Amino acid sequence: TMQLYEKASVKTEIIPQKLIQQQSACNLATALGLQTGVIVENDCNNCNFTQVRILGFDGKYSQILIDGDPVMSSLGNVYGLEHYPQEMIEQIEIVKGGGSALYGGGAVAGTINMMTKRPGFNKTKISYTGNSFEGIYDQQLGLISEIISQNNKAGFYVYGSTRNRNAYDRNGDGITELGMLKNQTIGFNGFIKPFYNTELQLSFHRISEERRGGSELDKPVHESAIAEMVKHEKWGGKIRWEHKFNSQFQYKVNYAFSILKRDSYYGGLSEDTPEAKLQALQYYGFSDNPLHTGGLQLNYIVNNHLLTGGFQYDHDKLLDQSVSSAAYYVNETFKNLGIFLQDEISLDEDGHTQIVAGFRFDDHSALKNWVISPRLNVKIELFESLTLRAGFTTGFKAPQIFDEDLHICGLEGTQKVIRNSSNLKEEKSLSYTLGFEFQDFVNDIPVIFGLTGFYTKLNDAYSEKYINSNGTIEFWERINSSGATVKGVELDFGVKPIKDLELRTGFTYKNNKYEDLLEDFNTKNFLRTPNLFGFARLSYDFTKSFSVFASLKYTGKMNVPHEIIVDYQDEPLLLLKESDSFVEIDLSLSKKLNISDDYEVELNAGVKNITDSYQKDLDFGLKRDPGYVYGPSQPRTVFVSVNLGF
Repeated sequence: TMQLYEKASVKTEIIPQKLIQQQSACNLATALGLQTGVIVENDCNNCNFTQVRILGFDGKYSQILIDGDPVMSSLGNVYGLEHYPQEMIEQIEIVKGGGSALYGGGAVAGTINMMTKRPGFNKTKISYTGNSFEGIYDQQLGLISEIISQNNKAGFYVYGSTRNRNAYDRNGDGITELGMLKNQTIGFNGFIKPFYNTELQLSFHRISEERRGGSELDKPVHESAIAEMVKHEKWGGKIRWEHKFNSQFQYKVNYAFSILKRDSYYGGLSEDTPEAKLQALQYYGFSDNPLHTGGLQLNYIVNNHLLTGGFQYDHDKLLDQSVSSAAYYVNETFKNLGIFLQDEISLDEDGHTQIVAGFRFDDHSALKNWVISPRLNVKIELFESLTLRAGFTTGFKAPQIFDEDLHICGLEGTQKVIRNSSNLKEEKSLSYTLGFEFQDFVNDIPVIFGLTGFYTKLNDAYSEKYINSNGTIEFWERINSSGATVKGVELDFGVKPIKDLELRTGFTYKNNKYEDLLEDFNTKNFLRTPNLFGFARLSYDFTKSFSVFASLKYTGKMNVPHEIIVDYQDEPLLLLKESDSFVEIDLSLSKKLNISDDYEVELNAGVKNITDSYQKDLDFGLKRDPGYVYGPSQPRTVFVSVNLGF
């Protein structure tokens, strides 16, 4: 439900359209970088698989929603953060901690809700952004147009985007650090209000993307020594009916879908022989993943209670033939029925004290028993400017196929396959948060300060166990381990010392540990996640038409796994290395030019990662570990963008 940020019972991070533009973010992945407790990382040098970590958890523990609908499947999560261009995004909302009481399976570490744009004005905008790093170009062209009726009872928003990024080889070994990428997106959002207090929403989009990394990109993929190639065709959309009977009762009926088809190649040509060439042809794959979700939500206000209830049904079918052996093909259908009920209670007329209590019951086809997910949140305005928020939330993850299972990243073209063991139980999390937020004027200067502590206990956490090898395929099995804990503290601060100058910072210190030692690495620490990280950003409007934006991102040291091929050993040598810490600094300038009453031009230019902060010990050559990658994913980049609005 719509509500003011300071009145929300649950702490919610907001990424508005203005901040997306200030970052010159080209898609969902690049828009998430300046948020407390959130890190976006590249996990493969060949295909640049991207995931978002909330409080250190792997990306699979974050529930990604599009307009509140869980239409990002496990397969879609692999590269999906880069699929959605900024032309599609109105704002992004992030809620940390278990969220399964409302959203079902997957909301363990947190929930990210990407709100798509809806028409509001009669206008059109054409934009171009060009990026250059060491002579390598990344270009994006976008178009949006929106029309609204005179009585505001109907509107239509159409958008299109095309992006082309050339491959980048950092260390000159002939193998990419950033692969070639081509993306085309087209879609529309629309609404109509046929009757009083009713609205019908419609949306549709088509995304086509091709990416390729490895060596010898000028050759067919099966003739390259190392190649990872993925072609996506994605169709998605929704239809939603909302009816507000009166000031007390409202209901929503919705259906959303995502149909994803993927052609892939993960492998390479080991040697120039007829036998090797025939074997290289076996690494082509195909995936088909239609996902459908729908449900009903009822909102009823009685006295000081806001009651929310309803159900949600998800149908996720996955056919995957991405490995060279038919023995490891996937042909599964996952179904989930969720029934939820929540009560938001105001204990006083002004809403100074609020309690949110809710339950959700999920019947997942991969589990024998129903999963119960409770939640309890409390907000108390201790003083006019000081708010306390506390919460107990739960999350779960059912034993289906996960994103890393469908992203095959191996040494010398070896394919690593992960499958679930029999009788695998769901992971369940218990999350506790306690935070204080001050928001007021100090000597006429607006200040916001927040301090939040968090603790999450993950039971029956999934881990991987090596089983055996079959030619070029490594077979791993997912099992339940004893569990893990995540605890730490977040600090947020914001101030506007003068009217047109704003400074925001956020830092997270945490500790993530498994209860059991990780096999092969003799550690209980979570891998690939720093204990300390944060950001600072500054914006200053010199005039109404000229502004400057600067940001800093700090990523602390972390433990990173590294596989090394040793010629005299049958299996790779597994090492655990401590990474460097990184500081990224971005700076950009923006200037608006009014050509006429009907035309406006906005020019942006700047440099990202000014200090060229980048991984120094990249693996070299065909025997490199493509998963040994950490830190900033993009080197120093000069960019310029032009936006024409009319």
